[in-house]
Amino acid sequence: MSGRKAIGALIIGVFVLVPGPAPAQQWSAAEQEVLDQLAECWDIWMEGVESGSPETWISQCSTPTSSYWPSSDGAPNNNDFLRRNWSMVQVQDLGWVDIRPMMLTVTDDIAVLHFYGYWRAPGENGETITEAKRTEVFRRIDGRWKLISGHGTPVTLADAAPYRRGG
Repeated sequence: MSGRKAIGALIIGVFVLVPGPAPAQQWSAAEQEVLDQLAECWDIWMEGVESGSPETWISQCSTPTSSYWPSSDGAPNNNDFLRRNWSMVQVQDLGWVDIRPMMLTVTDDIAVLHFYGYWRAPGENGETITEAKRTEVFRRIDGRWKLISGHGTPVTLADAAPYRRGG
């Protein structure tokens, strides 16, 4: 086999053996509705940061008994915590960038979503993008998916550094 044919065969073999990009996840109508609602609620969250009040987010995106447990906190928080500590949220100066859903299950009026969330945040050397693994549980109430409970864990080294032992 000539050198040119051997190289051509090698290139074809590589394209056959190496898989291409996986097709995009296909979401059902109900799943897409949850994802759209989540994006809308993250926008509402940012509007609350800008206006100085979490009330719109609380009324449109959560339930009266919603809880959320960031891995940085010793215990879960609720909407009363948000109301008391909203200035802390504003000081963080975050802006959401993207949501990357990994797994979403919708059963009747309950949805469980595992996803990565990406936020813009100020850093020592300028703006940085932070990443968190999140699990959130929603309930459909009066036609809207509202947060019941959630948990978030930072996954980038810079985010995780304050939570590591001995580091």
